Amino acid sequence: MRDLCSSFASHVDSFETQTRKKGPWSAFNRHSTPVTLCCNSKHTKNNTETFIHVPGRTMPYLDSGVASTEALEPVELRWSVRKRFYEPIVLLQALTRACMHNHVQKVLEHTPEVTFQTSQQLFRSFLNNLAQICDNDRGGKTVTAVVAIQYPDHVQYRFASNQRTANELASMKTFIKNILESLATWTKAASRTVEDVILREIIAFNRPRLQLYVRAICSHSQECLKAPAEVITTQVREELKNLLNLALKADDRELEEAAFCENCTKLMLSVKALSKTEAHKVLRDKANAHDGQATSWSELRHASGRLLSYFQGVKILVEARKYWDTLFYEFKVVSILSSDAIQALPRNNLTAEAIMGRMTRDPERGSAYKRRVQELQHFGDLDHTIQAQVRNKCFLPIVHAEAIVHQSIISDPDPGSELGSLHPSNFFNGDKYIGCSKPTCRLCHYYFEACADGIQVRQTHRNLYPNWRVPDVYQHEGEEAVKKRENIINKMLVPIREDTFRTIDDKIPERRPHDSNTDPTYDHATSVGYMEEIHERLLEGMGQLSIQDGETDDDSSKFCDSQGDLAEVDEDDDDDDEGGVRLF
Repeated sequence: MRDLCSSFASHVDSFETQTRKKGPWSAFNRHSTPVTLCCNSKHTKNNTETFIHVPGRTMPYLDSGVASTEALEPVELRWSVRKRFYEPIVLLQALTRACMHNHVQKVLEHTPEVTFQTSQQLFRSFLNNLAQICDNDRGGKTVTAVVAIQYPDHVQYRFASNQRTANELASMKTFIKNILESLATWTKAASRTVEDVILREIIAFNRPRLQLYVRAICSHSQECLKAPAEVITTQVREELKNLLNLALKADDRELEEAAFCENCTKLMLSVKALSKTEAHKVLRDKANAHDGQATSWSELRHASGRLLSYFQGVKILVEARKYWDTLFYEFKVVSILSSDAIQALPRNNLTAEAIMGRMTRDPERGSAYKRRVQELQHFGDLDHTIQAQVRNKCFLPIVHAEAIVHQSIISDPDPGSELGSLHPSNFFNGDKYIGCSKPTCRLCHYYFEACADGIQVRQTHRNLYPNWRVPDVYQHEGEEAVKKRENIINKMLVPIREDTFRTIDDKIPERRPHDSNTDPTYDHATSVGYMEEIHERLLEGMGQLSIQDGETDDDSSKFCDSQGDLAEVDEDDDDDDEGGVRLF
């Protein structure tokens, strides 16, 4: 491997033009840590694969017939198109903030996305869980998407993240390979041992995020315990004290990996046990008593549910292993490089009235909405909020993970089938589904609706993130690709503008306190063998785990802090954006 790296290091230019000739849609992140060459080779039972990063150039991801690096330069989005797209988005964001004082109708818990009544539902939950365990830090940078592409002799797991560097992608790729290889060793007799290993690896890799959930359980359970005796019963108080004590043991950033894994697992088991006590109804009612507004009760429920979702996720991974052998023996793992950020709008004195004047060609409608916008200036200084957003040095949109994966699919000229890259036969199980660690944001939702090519993603939570952009197109793809991109933007603008008009009319924002939900990602009562007794067996096995040193080297200091949508004004906004499990 060292010889291979040296050879490639001395021939970077020729390597860049002669290899990986399939789909020039994964430009290297120019903001990543510079490296001369990064090779990562992993031997599996039937596969040896090298992942190579060459910094400083845009380059194709897989093999294509592109002859020159110049042809791989992205075509910049015209400024007129950027203004037309981002102006209503920043106005809608400002309106949402201005109307936050109004009563927001409670957003009911989503019905379960996966009920496991079919193999398709199990498969989609499997992909979502693979993505979730890769999303190991808060802030949005590590949000991850994955698709399973079917080749004649193997399955390719194709991953992308919002903003990971090449080195971070290599670490994630190694982690996922370890998980899949551990699952490949599963047998009924060795079930508990395999589950032990998988849970340990997941906790170790996800420690930066799990540590936040543990700390939230500490702080919010302490607040809940301050409630007077007439508000909560003795039983509830004792359950909360037990939860707090276990959380305090895990809430130590100096703990060695083995100790953190053990304490975190005990806390997960306590949360699950709590959901089966008589106290759970009291806690559920307290969490839901404030019409969707955040309280210590609702935050405790949310953090506990998020923590437990990793524990429950082991069940889903194991069930998929029992259902499909080929997913865990004949596979390759591929990481797509994150996009570059772009400047969205000129940093000028943009106003709400000016934006509104460009949102409709109907003079009467435009005048009416301009007057309403002026009225809303009294609720919140819209112009100030808009200008703060536009001038924010972090207002640099990126391509979200789901869209990166989607672009990789549609740009693949040789998917292993003559029927085209979007034909169901090119997807494992015939399922054209992109799994993700979070529900789809509003702009991703509109993007996939505009593409209308049959690719399916997770249900949207409809939160709005201005730091979003469409994927790149490249010079060699021609004018048709440029027009197609602008056509997608124009289609997206229709619902974006309607959302803006509706917010002005109703003066009620459409926004959830959490990007995630606390509903289960599966249903115990199912028809293909995913029954309660299996769930109980998993819990029993997990309860007897002896957590040893994890196999994944986790240095939490290497995970940089992030603010999620960096253009957000409220830096304390919750960006926790995966699905979870209902507890109370």
